[in-house]
Amino acid sequence: MSKNIENYAGNLNPSAKARYIDKTKLINGTDPYRIIKSEWSNDPNDLPEVTYPDIVNYLVTTESSYTLEDLKDYKSLQSYNYFVSGWVTDVIICKINDRVVVLAKVKHSMNFKGAPLRPWIIAECNGVVRAGHCNCIAGLGETCSHVGAMLFAIETAVKIRNSASVTDEPPYWLMPKGVHKIEFSRVQDINFESAETLKRKMDQDITISPFPPAKSSSKSKNIEISPPTDQEIVKFYKELHESNSRSAILSLIPEYCRFYGPCHLNTSFPKLLYDIYDESCTKMTTGQLFDHCDLVMQSFEVTSEQAAAVEKETRLRERSKQWLIFRTGLIADSKLKAVCEQSVEQPSIHLLKSICYPKKGKSKQNLWDCYHLKEAYGLYNKTMNSIHQNFNVCKSGLIINPSWPYLAAFPDYIVSCNCCGEGTLELKCLCCNKPDKLSDVSGGTSCFNTDNQKVLLKHDHTIYYQIQAQLNISGKVYGDIVMVTSEFTHVERNKPDVNFWADIIGKAANYFRYAILPEVTARYYTRSSYKLNAKDDNIDDELTAEMFDQFC
Repeated sequence: MSKNIENYAGNLNPSAKARYIDKTKLINGTDPYRIIKSEWSNDPNDLPEVTYPDIVNYLVTTESSYTLEDLKDYKSLQSYNYFVSGWVTDVIICKINDRVVVLAKVKHSMNFKGAPLRPWIIAECNGVVRAGHCNCIAGLGETCSHVGAMLFAIETAVKIRNSASVTDEPPYWLMPKGVHKIEFSRVQDINFESAETLKRKMDQDITISPFPPAKSSSKSKNIEISPPTDQEIVKFYKELHESNSRSAILSLIPEYCRFYGPCHLNTSFPKLLYDIYDESCTKMTTGQLFDHCDLVMQSFEVTSEQAAAVEKETRLRERSKQWLIFRTGLIADSKLKAVCEQSVEQPSIHLLKSICYPKKGKSKQNLWDCYHLKEAYGLYNKTMNSIHQNFNVCKSGLIINPSWPYLAAFPDYIVSCNCCGEGTLELKCLCCNKPDKLSDVSGGTSCFNTDNQKVLLKHDHTIYYQIQAQLNISGKVYGDIVMVTSEFTHVERNKPDVNFWADIIGKAANYFRYAILPEVTARYYTRSSYKLNAKDDNIDDELTAEMFDQFC
């Protein structure tokens, strides 16, 4: 045996090692893993008289000294599946005094190609199992499916040994052959019979009864069924499709596979930056890559119909499977200020990754578990309903404007009324997110300032950029923001700032062209070798990751 298995006991924790030594005391302290090869036998005549009741008694009702409770491992009785599948091999026997040690190899259930496990048992010659062990994790608890599989192998071999065949030789050929490789099989060739049925059939094959088996009163008829015709198959697939059961087999049929493709591949959605990566672009020089990105930007467009389809598909936000796919590579409203302050010659890797490879938000505000946000929404909704005619609130998905397809807005809600028209609603909690920095009106880092003793949102703050992006991208008339602080609740209505938007839209377009597109097409900034292809560029060797405040 290998040195690892020979030194097995020495690697156990103290309690497991103590119990292991207690079990070996049944055979004078001999460790089964350290018995030399010459003392082992593979003669089935040396096996103990283990029967099915002995197996049940050991696996189910024997009290375990390790847990000091009755073993409730009923699942181990299903280890018969391991045995009949041929996972038990190399059963060897060693007699020590009046007891028998049996050791075997059993394949892993989750790693068939790995080294086999080495379970062993100590039993009396009459078949009573005194102890068992396996070098798997579950084997420390005295029993596992591997020990059970070996016990079933012993029981079957004993039955065969004690039976008689026409040649007066035990029919050991009835034992399942060891499996060393799992082959693929057609469904019609796979035996789906239960372990109970397989055991009953094997027992019938082994046991020779002096009485002939009782004949069944009802004769089984072998009915020959002709294969279905092409017309019958077509009809079956059609009826299956019309049942709306979305059967998996239809995804393999050319006439119906289009109904099972990813949602974002539907022609009603725009071409995504998610699949724009091209391996050939990684071999381009910097100039060639940037020229290629110019062509991509010129052809990158989103129609009004496609934008509406994306917004409808993503209203569930993180619960939508397409949420991250659609927003990949688009400049989100919450990152607009950071983008506008970036240098396209040396973009922040941290910011670029957050745009090109977005991840699901983990903050509790993003998951709408914040108590303050729920309270703010309820108060806003109640107040607006009382003073506006036919006021309505609905959730918003990802909004894209065909004029700027590289930008994306995520307002929390779209609101409307007869008197004011349509607008956006953004809710923010400053109680749970850096309240000292943002809600203190007198502080330098506050998102508020005072104008004629009136508290207003600063126009150079990230949140103001976000609100203006939501307004201009969605094309709504106004944007309401409700901000809950530890001191007060701030409600403010903003209108589209045309001059402000005209100043930042060019910066965003340049960032998309020279930072985002090179990254999504060729991983230009994040792959380790990009500087080798960009020696003609005046790019500093050090790219620092900047942290940007995250909000609800």
